[in-house]
Amino acid sequence: ERVVIELDIPAGERLCPRTGRPLVCIGYEESEKLEYRPGRLFVQVYRRAKYASPDRLRGATVGVLTAPMPDHPVPKCKADVGLIAYAIVSKWADHLPLYRQDNIFQREGITIPRSTLDDWVLATADTLRPLGQQLKQTVLDTQVLFTDDTVLPLLEPGRGRTRQARLWVYVRGGAGPPLVAYDFTLDRCKSRPQKYLGAFQGYIHADAYQGYDELFKRPRVIEVGCWAHARRRFDEALLSRPQEASEVLSHIRRLYQVEAQLRERPAEERRQGRQEHVRPLLATLFSRLQELRPATLPSEPLRAALDYALHQRQALERFIEDGRLEADNNIAENAIRPVCSGRRNWLFAGSERGGRATALYLGLLRSCVACEVNPWAYFDDLLRRIQSHPVRHLRALLPDQWQPAPRDARGLILAR
Repeated sequence: ERVVIELDIPAGERLCPRTGRPLVCIGYEESEKLEYRPGRLFVQVYRRAKYASPDRLRGATVGVLTAPMPDHPVPKCKADVGLIAYAIVSKWADHLPLYRQDNIFQREGITIPRSTLDDWVLATADTLRPLGQQLKQTVLDTQVLFTDDTVLPLLEPGRGRTRQARLWVYVRGGAGPPLVAYDFTLDRCKSRPQKYLGAFQGYIHADAYQGYDELFKRPRVIEVGCWAHARRRFDEALLSRPQEASEVLSHIRRLYQVEAQLRERPAEERRQGRQEHVRPLLATLFSRLQELRPATLPSEPLRAALDYALHQRQALERFIEDGRLEADNNIAENAIRPVCSGRRNWLFAGSERGGRATALYLGLLRSCVACEVNPWAYFDDLLRRIQSHPVRHLRALLPDQWQPAPRDARGLILAR
């Protein structure tokens, strides 16, 4: 939007200093500056005409007719959809706790209790639950998956302290849409990823967490190791064994240099390039790791790094088999970072219901980021349509396929 501010010379000065005749305007000089105004809050007044039969006083059975209200995710809610979308995006994308949002609204002259904001976003999450299931199914409909987990503190009711719940992230890899889903669990039991993944078959990028061991015993579930995890351990060994650790790190650096050159190529070309250039590098690297191990003590950080890499050798070499795979699990780790940023701001989930809402909103928001979709525009449109959208067509509402519905001059979605 462009707002034009007219600046003019006072009328008394628009005279030629030599002749005294009025000056003639010969054009305009424009300077553009990006400006900001605090968020705009206003009240939507839905005025609905009421109609009755002219014979109503004679006992006519025709009732009063009124236009229906637009769809809304929370029945009888005093907040319209745009405000709820703002609260969701502010908390789970911009990491603004609800109490900070409350303070922002107060500066604008509006008082919205924190408990009210909380009720709005939790009730909206309940409405979006079927879409969360659709997101999960779509993420798992692939042959390449990235996964990781992190702590999500959960407030224990009546005790005033938190316990360690978990958030698991699952990122769709391969040629499909880059969608992301999260799962909230009360613990880190090894059964959690098995239950979530169900009958999934394909490649799974993961760290060496022992809870995944049972998962990789399944037929056609293939582990792909993470060189970023392996490298991190040698980096930690630099202080105690700088020469040996630096040597290994230089080998890993060369591996990543080749990967950088192959990154933008088609999957089959990446596979061929890895077979030609990366396979010899890996053979040399693991040969050197085996030579170094007898010269280390069990208590040394370098021994721990060597044991990790040698134990994970098959998984760490797996990425050269298929061009769709990656050398590390950084895609999943990057998807975990917003949770870590959120923990430092909103600190914890207040209930199991809140933990499930966090998983749902983070999945949709991170998928918006991956698909380069404006998250507020997405939720503002989604929440106006979700109530009447056919369940069998929920796939069209996920960020990779979403298209905003056409609206009329009032901003209301046009009936189809």
